[in-house]
Amino acid sequence: MSRSCEALKIISVTNGGTEGSWGLLEICPEGSRAIGYQTQNDLLDVILYDKTAMNSIRLFCNDTEGTSITSTLGHTGTWELRQNCPPGEALSSFRLRVEPYDPELSDNTSVNSIQFNCTDGTLLNFNGNAAGIWGDFSADQCDVTGICGLETRVMPLGTLSDNTALNNVGFICC
Repeated sequence: MSRSCEALKIISVTNGGTEGSWGLLEICPEGSRAIGYQTQNDLLDVILYDKTAMNSIRLFCNDTEGTSITSTLGHTGTWELRQNCPPGEALSSFRLRVEPYDPELSDNTSVNSIQFNCTDGTLLNFNGNAAGIWGDFSADQCDVTGICGLETRVMPLGTLSDNTALNNVGFICC
């Protein structure tokens, strides 16, 4: 699903979680695009802890300073290896795996994993989160130019005993 906000095209998925609040919109410096990403995943023992799955997404811009942008960060987890597009390419589409909220479950996870495609079609996929098997994928894409920003919906720590952290994300097309 796409929506426009002050002349910015924001791409998003139809299956994103609804818990938490939207963070600030973060955009790469003018003229640059996102060329890679990194995720923060909760790798705790799912039997003993409230699992949250994917908690944060960081984008890396191709400006001369090597800027990274994050929007709202989740509260726990390990930052995984950075995934990059081939030289000269940028992130252009994504697929988000989201476990729908189920009030019957004692431990929902919401966002479990993400995949990106680069402008040349290269698939970037990191399956480092063992909890990332739950939910369904939904996708959206920028026309041609690539992704240059993001906003995330995150449930703050301590909101409920079942904390899902990252619930949804939208990306800005350049």
